[in-house]
Amino acid sequence: MAGTGSRRRIAVITTEIGVRSEVWMLRQLAAFSRVEPVLFGWTEAAASIPLPPGLEVRRLGLGDTRRPDLPARILRRLGLAGGYLPDAATRRHIRDALMAADVEAVLCHFAWNAIPVAAALEGRLPVIAQVHGRDVSTMLANPSYRRALAAILPGLDYVAAVGRFQLDRLALLGLPAGHGVIPCGAPTALFGSSPLPERSAGAPIRFVTVGRVSAEKGVEQTLAAFESVHAAHPASELIFVGEGPAEAELDRAITASPATAAIRRTGYLPPPELARLLSTCHVLVQHSREVGGWIEGFGVMLTEGGAAGLALVASDFGGIPDQVQDGVNGLLFPPNDIGAQAAAMRRLAQDEPLRRSLGASARRIAQTFDSRHLAGKIEDRILDAIAAHARP
Repeated sequence: MAGTGSRRRIAVITTEIGVRSEVWMLRQLAAFSRVEPVLFGWTEAAASIPLPPGLEVRRLGLGDTRRPDLPARILRRLGLAGGYLPDAATRRHIRDALMAADVEAVLCHFAWNAIPVAAALEGRLPVIAQVHGRDVSTMLANPSYRRALAAILPGLDYVAAVGRFQLDRLALLGLPAGHGVIPCGAPTALFGSSPLPERSAGAPIRFVTVGRVSAEKGVEQTLAAFESVHAAHPASELIFVGEGPAEAELDRAITASPATAAIRRTGYLPPPELARLLSTCHVLVQHSREVGGWIEGFGVMLTEGGAAGLALVASDFGGIPDQVQDGVNGLLFPPNDIGAQAAAMRRLAQDEPLRRSLGASARRIAQTFDSRHLAGKIEDRILDAIAAHARP
């Protein structure tokens, strides 16, 4: 098989190439040192982000597999696995594309990509899946998807879940023992390059929330919690960073808010700009909550904020407790409990020694979620699978 030097050539499958919210995947690819990735996608994002220099990119050219043709739609309505398992022509197309790339293994991001790829390869190459959030939460409510995933799970060489709760869910579908948790991580050197944030007596405390502007990210709940904080601590500020489908609703709510003068939105920020902004903040807030069955997998922003030395305030939900230890590097609150979220934020606004202690611990704990370190763990599993596949 081809490769650069001793690096083993692998395919990495994603849905859309260059999606801004999947910067974690590009960081993983850039961090690989023992495998040479070839990035495959069904489609390309309209507003894409720069790819790592020298990365080979190929299109599978079948469109988004989450948008089925008529026969597949019928099978999905009937709850049959065939609604998500590829037909013979699609299996042949996927198999030929991967074999033509001269790779030794395939890493699939998201379970919905592992389904068609594993079904197409039928054991010809090792298949490793890294599962994230929606692919093992919301999608599992669909009987057709659930049955298709159950059909391919036993044949996967390794499943890396970004949160512990996901392995429990997949075990109920037949995932055997021996798989593990490997989160996505973040570049802690980039976000931890500035001194720990200081706040002098009487200076404003600046809260920041980073991520998709959507209902499941609890942006309006965070706004409501901040309004309570601001009423008690007028020298407080809130910054929303990100873009998403709920931007218009959030903008209207900010305009109508009694704390509107202390709130701003930045939209999407590239990582270097985000790192500079975080270095001027004090507390990172994340109110993830279940909407339509969605469960948070790994909060990349929590590692970014933690590396910057920010105390963390987050909902006790999904994979977040894997990252936030209550009273150690942050404060946890129950999802949808705006009062508890506001109480945690007020506590940090008035207890500066606690905020500084949590921020220092957050920087230390973030190192365990460094993207280069975690990319090495994924590489270990890929190379193990290649070696096992080569044995007679």
